[in-house]
Amino acid sequence: MMADRPKHIGARVQRFEDTRLLSGSARYVDDIRLPDMLHLSFVRADTAHANIVEIDTSALADLDYATWVFTGKDTAGLSMKAHQDYPEMQYSEQPLLAEGKVRFVGEPVAVVLAEDAYKAEDAAELVFVDYETLPVIGTMAQARDPSLPPLFDGWASNIIVQRQMKGGDLEAARAAAAHIIKRTYSTQRQAGVPMECRGVVASYDHADRVLTVWSSTQMPHLVRTYISEELDLPESRIRVVAPDVGGGFGVKGQVFGDEVLVAWLAMKTGRPVKWIEDRREHLIASIHARDHQHTLEAYVSADGRLLGLKADITVDNGAYSTFPFTSAGEPGMVGKVLPGPYDFQAYEATFRAVATNKCAIGTYRGVARPSAVFSQERLMDDIAKELGMDPFAFRLKNMIRQFPYKNVLGFSYDEGSYAQSLEQMQALLAEDVTEAAASRGSSTKRVGVGIACFIEQTAHGTPDFTRRRVPIETGYIAARVEMSPDGEVTIDLGLQNHGQGLETTMAQVAADALGVNPENVYVRHGDTLTTPYSVGTWGSRGGALGGGAVHLASLKLAAKLKAIAAHLLQAKPDEIELSNGNAYVRDAEQRFIAIRKLARAALRNVDQLPEGMQPGLEAEQRQDGPRDGTYSNAVHAAVVEIDIATGKMKLRRFVVVEDCGTILNPLVVDGQVRGGVVQGIGSAMLEHFIYDAECQPLTTSFADYLMPLAPEIPNIEVHHIETPTPLTPLGAKGLGEGGAIGPAAAIANAVANALDVGVSSTPLNTNAIWKLSQHLRGAA
Repeated sequence: MMADRPKHIGARVQRFEDTRLLSGSARYVDDIRLPDMLHLSFVRADTAHANIVEIDTSALADLDYATWVFTGKDTAGLSMKAHQDYPEMQYSEQPLLAEGKVRFVGEPVAVVLAEDAYKAEDAAELVFVDYETLPVIGTMAQARDPSLPPLFDGWASNIIVQRQMKGGDLEAARAAAAHIIKRTYSTQRQAGVPMECRGVVASYDHADRVLTVWSSTQMPHLVRTYISEELDLPESRIRVVAPDVGGGFGVKGQVFGDEVLVAWLAMKTGRPVKWIEDRREHLIASIHARDHQHTLEAYVSADGRLLGLKADITVDNGAYSTFPFTSAGEPGMVGKVLPGPYDFQAYEATFRAVATNKCAIGTYRGVARPSAVFSQERLMDDIAKELGMDPFAFRLKNMIRQFPYKNVLGFSYDEGSYAQSLEQMQALLAEDVTEAAASRGSSTKRVGVGIACFIEQTAHGTPDFTRRRVPIETGYIAARVEMSPDGEVTIDLGLQNHGQGLETTMAQVAADALGVNPENVYVRHGDTLTTPYSVGTWGSRGGALGGGAVHLASLKLAAKLKAIAAHLLQAKPDEIELSNGNAYVRDAEQRFIAIRKLARAALRNVDQLPEGMQPGLEAEQRQDGPRDGTYSNAVHAAVVEIDIATGKMKLRRFVVVEDCGTILNPLVVDGQVRGGVVQGIGSAMLEHFIYDAECQPLTTSFADYLMPLAPEIPNIEVHHIETPTPLTPLGAKGLGEGGAIGPAAAIANAVANALDVGVSSTPLNTNAIWKLSQHLRGAA
């Protein structure tokens, strides 16, 4: 019987949460209905930079229903503060409602409350704001122009922060180089666009002095902490609930001013307050992402060895810094990850964030790495082309192969399969490479193959955040595991599930340790009242750290179950095995007892416990990440077919070879990878948030902001290599963001390969492809 013990970790268990998500039984923020509730509508700035001369609400007096209006004068002193503790960083705050000045289209200027959402919106349209317009800072070049005035009083310039990181002797690398290749690459501004927009509901109980906030967030505990600090209310009196969340992708991985504002309004009015973001609001005023420009200079030996790399990195941050990752997060991440999976010993990166009159940049799946890898992997192809080398051969010549490896910046990489993944991809693409070469003679159709290699630092630990000096000081995830008298298991988890399948995978982890079935494990999350304090779901830490915390807590519980079973079966605890709902004596399997009976003994029939053992079956564990994180690795490949006459591109094939260490649930992992790839395809080919010269947004609906749909998505092939890491309890590495990191680079390299041109920017839409293929039409 013991030989047949099920192993739940690694099994393709169907997701438990899908039952409610697919049946319409899920409960989102918009499903919250409270008695006497007021609905909120924002009055948002319609100009990008201006002084507020007057806010006229007199027209509301003619309405036949009651409204409540609040402006920046009412909320004075309440703001979002997101500062990185660097002397080079210029400090700013974003008021909850604009005070005296607006700095981007969509910035909240006032709020109108009414007893009906439609009436609140109608009333908000009647509020007249008189502006005195100011010159806009609309581009990176303008932001770096010292002759233009800063956006904030007291600033010396519009460069929010500029820093440098370096390692090795770059001048020696340059002197030894036979080839110096310099290129500039850029990626466009995007929005995050989860299926569910954001939303907040707040209610304040004056009798108990308890504030309850429901928010579509990835970090309920951090929302609670920020509200507590800003409103001077004890955290013990604040409950934050993230119910079912319809996608987060990092967009909901910041604390927003509206969460604080709605909470303040509920306390101020004495009535529940609700705000649900519409799609236009989300596109113009939630957070944006990407919008990078990188100039890279590579130093390469005559035989194709990468000797050194110099990088100049600029990110258009928009008007404000977001909490908790700040405006230094994106450019700093690029500087940190550009060395990638390659072995070279000299590096220097100068990185900066600049302020413009646009919506702020925040975290979005991959967090700077899609842009960094786009530049890194375009550069690898450009170097290979200049040297006359095969792109695979050039990468393999420079790939890290010995582990653990300390990179040029001093970060330690744990064991990975960098070269093995690339060699496997090379074999998978052999026929496509042959077809692409044969298409070079065609005047109508070209086929191209592109690859992108990358590593992803995941499960970052507290020391990594200490180095960054950000307002998020730690990286641990906590889990509490409890068994009830009937033998059923409950996990209270500090992670928040918004599509990752955490309820299923965490149940698998606990089931393996406790000898029960995953169906007997109930996972609770998202409610600060019941879950232990944690930083939330972001940074590819769910499986590695959340799973590790559940595993170790479950082992503590299992040890107690074994001790009770050993006492009752007259055996030693180390002779007991838990499996199939029973506790067995090893090598004497006819001697067993049901785990549910052990649970009852621990909680009800406590006279059956060993002498001196306390009643109860509960264990808690906080799992922090390694100092430098644990590194997943992957190779992405795209095969494209381009119609030369029209520029129309078909993505014929997309292939992933990935290594995320121990795979907890292959079904969930494949879904995560494929979902990320689809978002990466959007980054590569379609999604582009555009402002005009006056910083007026031009892509404010899905009629203009184009998303990938089924016709753009090929079958996404996913292949796995498992290299367990010794740095996490289960050997798992993070994977949630990886799918989105490689597609832009792989598709751009495929286009460059097909058209024999340099590709320096995204999106690669039909118009861009048509322009890139002009030389082929001219030749024809």
